[in-house]
Amino acid sequence: MSQNARISIVEDDASFASFLKTILADEEYSVQIFNDPELALKEINKFSPHLVITDLKMPKMNGIKFIEKAKDILPDTEFIVITAFGTIPSAVEAMKKGAIDYITKPLSSPEEFLEAIKKILNKKSMIKFSDNKTHDIPPFEILFAGIEEVYKMIKDVAKTDTTLILYGETGTGKSAIAKAIHQISNKKGAFVEINCASIPEALIESELFGYEKGAFSGAIKQKPGRIELAHDGTLFLDEIGELTPSIQAKFLRVLQDKSFERVGGLETIKTNARFITATNRDLKQMVKEGKFREDLYFRLNVFPIFIPPLRDRKHYIPKIAEYLVKTISRKVGREDKKLSKNSLEILKTYSFPGNIRELENMLERAIILAKDDEIEIKVDSTLELEGNDLRAIEKKAIVDALNKTNGNKKKASELLRISLRTLYYKIKEYNLE
Repeated sequence: MSQNARISIVEDDASFASFLKTILADEEYSVQIFNDPELALKEINKFSPHLVITDLKMPKMNGIKFIEKAKDILPDTEFIVITAFGTIPSAVEAMKKGAIDYITKPLSSPEEFLEAIKKILNKKSMIKFSDNKTHDIPPFEILFAGIEEVYKMIKDVAKTDTTLILYGETGTGKSAIAKAIHQISNKKGAFVEINCASIPEALIESELFGYEKGAFSGAIKQKPGRIELAHDGTLFLDEIGELTPSIQAKFLRVLQDKSFERVGGLETIKTNARFITATNRDLKQMVKEGKFREDLYFRLNVFPIFIPPLRDRKHYIPKIAEYLVKTISRKVGREDKKLSKNSLEILKTYSFPGNIRELENMLERAIILAKDDEIEIKVDSTLELEGNDLRAIEKKAIVDALNKTNGNKKKASELLRISLRTLYYKIKEYNLE
C-alpha cells in the first residue's frame, strides 16, 4: 500500500496525537486526529481510513469498546491500539476484538513506530480480522445460490468444533463461506483469516504461533500469533497446501493437542479455536508426491466440503450478478446501474474460469466505464475460444502474463493476482520453464 494511505488517530492526549501525526505526515501519510472517541465514531467514515490508531484508555469510551463499534462502520479498516507497558494484557484483548497490532507509549523510537505502520499497511491484504457481528459476505441466499446442498452441510456442522476443509477453484468464495460458518457457529471470539500463500516462508511461523521478545532480530516485544488471537473463535487458513513441511508438522500438533508455543517461548498455550482450511490444490495427490504430510491430510479431511465452480451454477449467475452490481455500484459511487439484456446473455454463456472473483472484477470495470444507466459486459474472445478447457485457459493466462512482463515472475504473479510460489508451481506443472 502506498504511503498516501489514510490514517486516523483516536487519542485523548492531544500532544501525543500531534506527535504521532508529525511522524506520519513526514512520511506523506494523510492523517486525521480525533481527541474524542464518540466524535470519531460519528465522523471517521468521511475520511475512510485504511488504518486507525486508537488509545486504550480514554474518557467516555475505552479503546476496546471503540474498536467494537468502529468495526461496524469500517469493516475493511485495520486497527492498532496504543497502550502503556502495564496494560499489555488489555492490548491482547483488543487484538481479539479485531486490532491487528499494538504499540506502547512512550514510543521506543519513531523509526520502530513507522516500521510497524509500514508492515501493517503492506500486509493489509494478507490477514483479515472480524468479530461475530461484522462479516463482509453476501446474504446467504446469494452466497449459496445454486449450491443449497453446501448450505445444508455447513448448517449441520457449524455448531460443532469439527475441523473443516473447503475444496474449490480459485475465486469460488471459500473465504466468504468460512465466514458464514463462523457466523452461524457457537463461537464468540474473533474470525481470523490468514492466506498461507501470501505470507513469506520466513514469516509464516511467527504469524501463526506468535513470538517472545528477543526470539529473533527485530522481536522487540512479545506478540501473539493468529492461533492465539482466534481463541474462542475461528481460524481460517486459506491455501493450506502452501505450508512448508516444517510448519505442517507444527500445525498438526495444534490440531491434535490444541496446544502450541510461541517462537522462542517455553510456555505451552492451549487454544479452543475452531479450524477451517481451504485449498484449490489436490492434497491427496500432493501426499502421493511427498509434498504434503499424510497424517495432516487425514486430520484436515475429517469433514470436506466441495465448493462448485461458478460455471456449474449458470442458472443463478444473473441473480448473483445483480446483487454484485448493487454492492459494487455503491462502493465506486455509481449507483442506479443495471445490466443490459445483452450483458445478461453473455453472463449465462461465459465459462468464468476465475469464478466469482472474475465476475466481480468484470462487473466493477464495466460499472466504472458505463456511460449511462445500463452496464455493458465485454468478454475476452480469446478466452471464449478455449471453451471449458480450464487448464488451457490457465496456461494461456500464465504465458500471456509472462510475455507482458518480459519473463519477470514477480510482476507476472501480481498481474495474475496469485502468489509467486503458486506461479512457480504452475510454471512447473505446465512445463513452462
